[in-house]
Amino acid sequence: GNVESALERLDECYVVLIDDDLDVNEKLHYKNKKKLVKHVEELMTYVENNRHLIPNYGERWRYNETIASSFVESTVNEVITKRMVKKQQMQWSSIGASM
Repeated sequence: GNVESALERLDECYVVLIDDDLDVNEKLHYKNKKKLVKHVEELMTYVENNRHLIPNYGERWRYNETIASSFVESTVNEVITKRMVKKQQMQWSSIGASM
């Protein structure tokens, strides 16, 4: 839930990954380093673009607010399962269910 802290830590990871001036002991030896850099960049972009949607679960817990949506997810899964196996009059196709 602390977006600023998450972005700072991701930035630190990113710097370590791309900085070639680090000491040999500090350099990251990773076979797919280029791919990892790409994923870290994508995660940073995602967090930055969705910062207003990322809840602070610790704060919600302290104020006794809901922190899970398992009830809703369970209900949605039941409806989808019913309609995909035609236990209900209206059946969804694979394409229609994914929309």
